[in-house]
Amino acid sequence: MDRKTAAKLIEENLHTIFAWSLSKLYDKSEAEDLSQDIICAVLKSVERLEKDEAFYGYMWRIAENTLRARLRKKRPETVCIDDSFCGVYWNTPEDDFIKTEEIQLLRRELSLLSEMYREVTVRYYIYGKSCSEISTELNISTEMVKYYLFKTRKILKEGIGMAREFGEKSYNPAVFRLDYWGSFSSPYFDLFERRLPGNIMLSAYDKPVTMTELSVELGVASVYLEDEIEVLEKYELIKKIGDKYQTNIIILTDEYEKRVLEKIRPVFEKCTERINVLIDGLLPQLKSFDFYKNGFDDNKLKWVFSNMALFKAVRDFDDIEIGKFGNYPPLANGSVGFVYGYDNDYANHHFHGIYGYVENSAKSAWITVQNYRIIEKCQRLKYNHWLNGVEALCSAVLFDDSDDNNDELARFIDEGFIKSDNGKLSPNFAVFREAVLNEITDFLSPVVNEFCACLEECCTTAGKILVEYVPKALKDKCGQIAQINYQLDVMAYIIETMVSRGQLVIPEEKANVCMFGVQKNK
Repeated sequence: MDRKTAAKLIEENLHTIFAWSLSKLYDKSEAEDLSQDIICAVLKSVERLEKDEAFYGYMWRIAENTLRARLRKKRPETVCIDDSFCGVYWNTPEDDFIKTEEIQLLRRELSLLSEMYREVTVRYYIYGKSCSEISTELNISTEMVKYYLFKTRKILKEGIGMAREFGEKSYNPAVFRLDYWGSFSSPYFDLFERRLPGNIMLSAYDKPVTMTELSVELGVASVYLEDEIEVLEKYELIKKIGDKYQTNIIILTDEYEKRVLEKIRPVFEKCTERINVLIDGLLPQLKSFDFYKNGFDDNKLKWVFSNMALFKAVRDFDDIEIGKFGNYPPLANGSVGFVYGYDNDYANHHFHGIYGYVENSAKSAWITVQNYRIIEKCQRLKYNHWLNGVEALCSAVLFDDSDDNNDELARFIDEGFIKSDNGKLSPNFAVFREAVLNEITDFLSPVVNEFCACLEECCTTAGKILVEYVPKALKDKCGQIAQINYQLDVMAYIIETMVSRGQLVIPEEKANVCMFGVQKNK
């Protein structure tokens, strides 16, 4: 490193250097002198530093060495003693500093030990228990207790001599967000309401890492990480490989998503134009079908049928892809599907949630909802209580009487998804009898087929690119994860492109144009 760069970095950290000096000497004048000595020592030798990123560790090592040298120069005052003096021992400031530093280093290394090493060491050295007592408490042999003690002494000795530097995530946590495709998502989203589990996933993604490496990267003692990792292992989100851990799901990076969008944009933009022509040509006949809300204006009806065609294509394409990749694998929560993540705050997402084919308990009705972000101001449905929410919406689809015990019903009425007229429910969205829906989707088959072909090209491209961004152990999942993620994204790209071209106009008022209900067997 050149002196000019070092001088700039030192200038940015003058207050930190002085504060550190003051915390060691408790005297402003002494601290100023020590700070000056540290700066001179760094500038004098910094040209020997090969890697610029190691500057801060280098600077603080020089700071500690300079402090030690300064303390050695300070000798206790001479005292007069008579012949009867038998001798006395006192700690010099240097002795106190070194002892404190060694204790802190020992505590640091103890915090990094994995569970069994730590448990044995604490019981033996802190609680004074014998090897046989520890053996009984931890249900391991006495020989294993001795082995752990021997290994721990070696680990501590090596660790204390190391200049460890906490990773960036210890002070600047990264963003991790979860996505899920399957029959029910509990409890996956709940696991990542805090930052630590997500940062464990990110830290262990590219390669397997030890508990100590995780602890240093995250700035968290192993004793606290162990509980988090145990839960992540339980749900197969992370796996243990020997004495190391590695993330067991694919994480889609911001860089990857942007690269895919650049590659597939020409494909879906060309498809959008063809879909728009097809929908416009079919709209007059589509309006003639008998369904609830067929009095919508042409723009709203175009929203309904465009979304319906895309949704049908996604369902058909999903069946095709299952034929290619096989059924969804079982998940640790008892469902089937896929869990995957993102290294950003859903920055490239296009939905506020999607609810596909959702039936009521009586299987007499079902609903589908696509909450495109682009229509947030006119439609955004979310459930507080899943089962009650489904029952409330399907009751409106069937024009049933109000259920006063359903806590979601009042909220959906208040948010404009359902109407209630003296306890009689009706939906504020399109509803079709099952037979009519089947006729309409058959009528929309040219649009469905066009979009399926687009999905095949886009998802195949996304899968090939994803292979370059994931660890070796996860490469076999790339094709199916790309298909799951991009069949929805491309659906959104089509809608967003139609809006940008003025082919669809977002309603100014509340209008549930991308959801519909179906009455079964009617």
